[in-house]
Amino acid sequence: MKRRSPRIIIHVLTGLLILTATGWSVLQETLPVGPTSADQQRNAALLTGYDYSKYPSAITGYTGQDRQRIVFPRFARAVRTRVGPRGNYKAAVVQMKDGRLVLAACRDNYEKDPAKRRFSIFVYESRDTGLNWKQINTTPLFGKEPSLTVLPDGWLVLTAQKTYRGPGSRAGMAINLARSADGGKTWKTNDLDGTDYPRNVIVESDGSLLLIRALKSDWSGKNQGSPHLQLCRSKDHGQTWTFATGKIDWNYSAFGEVSAIRLKNGRLLAALRRQIPETHGEGFEDTAICESSDGGLTWSKPRLMVNTAEVHVFLAQLADGRILATYSDYHLPYGVSAIVSTDGGRTWDRQHPARLVLSADLYVGWPVTIQLADQSLLTAYAITAYIEQPPQKTVTEVVRWKLP
Repeated sequence: MKRRSPRIIIHVLTGLLILTATGWSVLQETLPVGPTSADQQRNAALLTGYDYSKYPSAITGYTGQDRQRIVFPRFARAVRTRVGPRGNYKAAVVQMKDGRLVLAACRDNYEKDPAKRRFSIFVYESRDTGLNWKQINTTPLFGKEPSLTVLPDGWLVLTAQKTYRGPGSRAGMAINLARSADGGKTWKTNDLDGTDYPRNVIVESDGSLLLIRALKSDWSGKNQGSPHLQLCRSKDHGQTWTFATGKIDWNYSAFGEVSAIRLKNGRLLAALRRQIPETHGEGFEDTAICESSDGGLTWSKPRLMVNTAEVHVFLAQLADGRILATYSDYHLPYGVSAIVSTDGGRTWDRQHPARLVLSADLYVGWPVTIQLADQSLLTAYAITAYIEQPPQKTVTEVVRWKLP
């Protein structure tokens, strides 16, 4: 009988170490948690002992969180409404020139047969700033994690992750792209080669599109992909594209879901969803930010902008020059939050997040925020609202709110 190598397990500060025949292996919690060594020691005792395989995507609710603090909440009034039926999930929203809001939400059909499993996308319209919504699209759309862009001439461009399988599907090789000339009622569809899908698409001053995404997304954390960005440009409403490479000052490929904006001073700012090195699972992801002053050809070294388990960052520059980052919390309390930068994205007020919504479960997020004419903000998002009533547990909602 073959004798097994002994396994010795100890807890040290921020991680779980396992001694195997090949040496010490670190499992999760590789970063110090807490501002002082005393905080880190206390947190280490509270953050150990998890079998991450027992939690979806290693999301325990506590990964990377400083347990040595409390919160003093301050409530503010807001207007919140639901879009479409139960089962709607992640969404994107834009405002047309005439003030109408157009929202695209994906919905799982929960088919057990993988060949029939897919997310459909439903398009809704509101003519009263989000108080009431009606479905308007007549053309079938498919995908998950949608982005929605309105051009100066009124055309809409939609991108989505190609997650469904079926005849002719190129899941894993391309993303879904659709274009509408009638405000979202009918759509022409085509593919865009490449696996990573954007949080948003930039509309340039000449009306052309700039889509910035990971050049080759690799979420394994093994640095097998490309560490750089891909700049995708279109001058015909997304029908055809040209491509260039934007080189980032790092050598790490486990990132994607890029949110990029062009600031009023011409700089480009990009938020990158990142797998923390030496970890696996969405509970151990965060978001880094970098910038470019040469049109996207070269980018600064990415720096951390949010905490562990805070992803789906969506960037927007407000009328007063501040930059708003809306994001999903994959830690407790699950939900959607927002933070502000007053210095062009260099620093962020992480000590005073706005908690926009709480979710009953970890299936949450993909928030998109737009600023309306009266300077108020409208955020679309998904949450789990019916945790004990599957399969339609999630909903799409919008909330209209103001910053202090």
